[in-house]
Amino acid sequence: MRALQITATTPHGVVLSRPWGVALDGLLASVLWHRRKWAARAAGEPFTYEHTQIPEMLDLPLARCGDPEHDTDWHWMATFADLHPRLNGDPDVRWRTSRTDRTRLQHLSPAIGSHAVSDSAGRYQRRVVPVMAHPATALTWRAVGDPDGIRDLLDDLPSIGKHRGVGEGLVTSWAVRETPDVPLWDAGHEHEPGVLGRTTPPRCLDDTDTATGPLASATVRPPYLHPVSRTTAYQPAR
Repeated sequence: MRALQITATTPHGVVLSRPWGVALDGLLASVLWHRRKWAARAAGEPFTYEHTQIPEMLDLPLARCGDPEHDTDWHWMATFADLHPRLNGDPDVRWRTSRTDRTRLQHLSPAIGSHAVSDSAGRYQRRVVPVMAHPATALTWRAVGDPDGIRDLLDDLPSIGKHRGVGEGLVTSWAVRETPDVPLWDAGHEHEPGVLGRTTPPRCLDDTDTATGPLASATVRPPYLHPVSRTTAYQPAR
């Protein structure tokens, strides 16, 4: 396992649902999960993930901080994305339109006719939705892991963030570079020296002067929407 810097060139910026960047371990886990689903489909045994089940630990090409058998707050040694240029101002507001899918409504009630649902008034009217996008020419992550294994997974990621289907978060190139001069702990936790770059349990910061965000409840490993890894952790410093 080596200290690495990963760079994604994103000429149109990225749409984020949280105030910090996309987690590298989450991106890699998503590729492994989709590969597994396609392999199961090809074998004639498709499966889906149920939100009530505890997710299994995927074998990511990253080092771990903590022991999965003893530490409930263990996490992969990889940061969240750092946006360049640094995000200091307001995000870019981009607009999306949305309308009710009548075909899906008819799955619930086959009696719905072509004029029974109004597009101009009421619950099912057309909507114009603001989308918060963050202009950035590049996103960088630091990590401790296997560079070849990471490159293999990143090849399956042409875009990242939200609203990828309409062109947001386009990635024109990926670069994985070894950084032997960076200490392994720093590479797995900080954007740059002294700046926390991921949600991190307090035990990891006992002997450091790293600048952090607030201490709060947060998940520390993928899938980040699942509460199984929720713990008390420091937020990334912005």
